[in-house]
This record gives sequence, structure tokens and C-alpha cells, in this order.
Amino acid sequence: MRRPNRNIEIFSMSVLDLFAAALGAFILVSVILFPNYMKQEKTALELQSTQKGLQSEQKSLNECKAVLSSKDQSLATCEIALASTFIVIAIEWNASGNYDIDLHVFDPDQNEFFWGKSNRSRRDYPASEAQLSYDNTRGPGVELWQDPKAVPGTYKIAYDYYTAPGPNLPVDVKGNVFYRNGRIELPAVTLTETHKLRPVASIIVGTRGDIEVRLER
Repeated sequence: MRRPNRNIEIFSMSVLDLFAAALGAFILVSVILFPNYMKQEKTALELQSTQKGLQSEQKSLNECKAVLSSKDQSLATCEIALASTFIVIAIEWNASGNYDIDLHVFDPDQNEFFWGKSNRSRRDYPASEAQLSYDNTRGPGVELWQDPKAVPGTYKIAYDYYTAPGPNLPVDVKGNVFYRNGRIELPAVTLTETHKLRPVASIIVGTRGDIEVRLER
């Protein structure tokens, strides 16, 4: 008797359906999530680009800070230069002979400059660049006091009738104040031997290098 053919089925139809459904679900999920994978890579590239941009901006910011610091230093230098001025005080008298008129200048620190101190060498006030640079002991005569870096404050000018060829002979003394922006003329003063250290004027130097001269009455 002939044996009938038998097929041995490992998987039933229900199991195949389950596998097919699972594979379809995997494919469907992969298709749905695929743009997200691309988006994650794009986000990483954007993040990297943003970090580079921030680094570039930080570098630019540091450069700007350096420029501002340099400009601040330049501004401070300009302010110092703007506040700086020179002062030259010149007096003269035309009387001929043994007429000796002495110029005395007091700076804001109350340093006194005249023929007996700080005459050319500045040995008495080494911290100051001011000096009595020219001193005549006979007329017609001229005396000069100069400060190349006058600091803000009040400078006082006085004349001293030191010697004359005769008693109580009058001497006319004229003066000028030269500074960065020009010249201010001092009024003529008539001195006699009774005038010892006569106050003449005050020079007020402002914080911006401006100068005002106030005459002594």
C-alpha cells in the first residue's frame, strides 16, 4: 500500500502572520523615526556651528575690550596732556646802573623760587622742573622764571627791590606771563626801596591747563 505524502510545516500560518506584522511595524517605525535621525545629525552640526560662532564672538569681544582699554589709556594720556601747560614769567626794568630787582615766585606747594634758591640748578627743589633761569643784578635788567609742566593750582608773583644806586630811587617794572595759549601782560609797577617782596599777581592754573591772572591790589 502506498504511503501518502505528508508536508511537515514548521510554522503555521498564524506564526507567519505574526512575523509579517512585526516586520511591517519595524519598517513603519523606522520610516517614521528616520527624519529624527537626520534631524539629530543636523542639530549636532548646528550646535557645533553655534559654538564656533560663540568663540568668534568672544574673540571679537576680547578684541573690542583691548581696543577700549587702549582708547581709555589714550584718553587718559590726552587728558593729562590737556591739563598740562608751561608758564614763563618775565620781568624787566629800564633803569640803568646798579638797580637790582628780584623776581619771587611761589608755586602751589609753597616752594619759593628766587635768586637765592633753585637758580638754574633746581638743587633746592629737585622734584620740580621749575627754575629761575635768568637773573640780572644791574639795569636795564631782565629776570625769567619758567616751569615746563605747571601743575594746577595758584602761583604767586612778587617783586623785591634789592639794591639801587641811591636812596629811595623809583624803578618801573613791567612783566608778562607766557603760557600754552598765549600771553598775559602784567601791569607796570613802580618800586622804591620800601617795597620788599611786594605781591604783584596770582596765576591760577586750572585742571584743563587754562590760566587766570589776578592782580594784587
